[in-house]
Amino acid sequence: MSEVSTGEVRIDPEHPLGYVRTPQLQERFQAASERLVEADGWPNPDSDGRRQLVADLALEGGGVKGIGLVGAVLVLDEAGYSFRGVAGTSAGAIAAALIAALTEAKKPMTGLKRYLDTLEFSKFMPEGKVHEFMDHHGGEVGTMLADAAILTHKMGLYPGDYLRQWMEPILQGDLAISTFGDLKLTTLEDPGLSLPDGHEYRLVVHTSDITRAELVRLPWDYHIYGWDPDGQDVIDAVRASMSIPFFFEPVRFEAKPTTVEIPRPDGGTISQDYEGGTVTWVDGGMLRNFPINAFDRVDGQPPRWPTIGIKLSSLQTFFPRTSACEKALAVGVRCLRTMMNEWDAYAVDETTAARTIFIDNGGLTATQFDLTPDQQNMLFVNGVTAATQFVIEMAEAGGVPRTAEQSRDRIRQRAAAARA
Repeated sequence: MSEVSTGEVRIDPEHPLGYVRTPQLQERFQAASERLVEADGWPNPDSDGRRQLVADLALEGGGVKGIGLVGAVLVLDEAGYSFRGVAGTSAGAIAAALIAALTEAKKPMTGLKRYLDTLEFSKFMPEGKVHEFMDHHGGEVGTMLADAAILTHKMGLYPGDYLRQWMEPILQGDLAISTFGDLKLTTLEDPGLSLPDGHEYRLVVHTSDITRAELVRLPWDYHIYGWDPDGQDVIDAVRASMSIPFFFEPVRFEAKPTTVEIPRPDGGTISQDYEGGTVTWVDGGMLRNFPINAFDRVDGQPPRWPTIGIKLSSLQTFFPRTSACEKALAVGVRCLRTMMNEWDAYAVDETTAARTIFIDNGGLTATQFDLTPDQQNMLFVNGVTAATQFVIEMAEAGGVPRTAEQSRDRIRQRAAAARA
């Protein structure tokens, strides 16, 4: 099978999707989409068993590189997929919230590109290009002190307020989605729903609670802070998920005293008592940047459809000469850069790889909020290209793996074929 190249996909501002393929590739893609419906479609009982492509999505974080996610999602939509649930972290949380809201509002997924085109990345950094503090200096403490001085009286270089300014008119205005209660899943609309109690939402975003030192999955975990998940603001959760440490000011959240019952191995429960107080939330990518298992069934029945992951990945092939850190500040900065670099790791578990779309990020970093139009277009086209290849490959393989074991088997089959 021939690989899809970026030369076979180009930007087209006049096209509803924002891109076009060469006629030959479009023909291959269309044929693959039709085969995929027959081989992998879910027989919807509410439509007389007519097969439909359905998937849950897991969107990796990656700062500004999230533009690539949009290209991939639009390709899946073009292939005929609808999305029951969407999980995301950081930039993935921004895209996930819009995808879930568009789905709930029954609006065309093409709106995703239209909305993201209005996002002005430079407005995330009103003080200027002090992101170079993290992106370029690494361990040269003397050169970064002027930029880092802002951290002596603030908890982050940038306030992050622009996210709400941009997102509120879209989410709460155009799409009429304000709280997680607006994104709740019910067995009335999906009788086959099988998720843990309290997880029945179209959207889940990850943030890291550095006060309690644990991963927080919103809206699932609001109850451990004494709050009703249905009433919590979606944009606030997304803002917490994208709070890159030192770069954006973290989110402070008021926790109420509460008692939570958790299950024990013997079938009983044990109480956990929280006294309340204020906690600090930062970027979920610190602890879980790729939530591929968010929507796994819990009733032991086989999945009705797959979870498709989308990663913003690059493979580093050249490693320059290095030097060790000599100052505490350099250690802190490099720890942060290491955490952010993990977002770009190409290697994933073999239980995940066969159901994941890998997007070439062109070597861009998560905090390059001064992207040029050409760089933005490159990320978008790379997302389209990667997802186009994915659809063709999955059609030829007879469908997307639905379980970890199926994914593992697919990877081993590929490896065996490559060795033959």
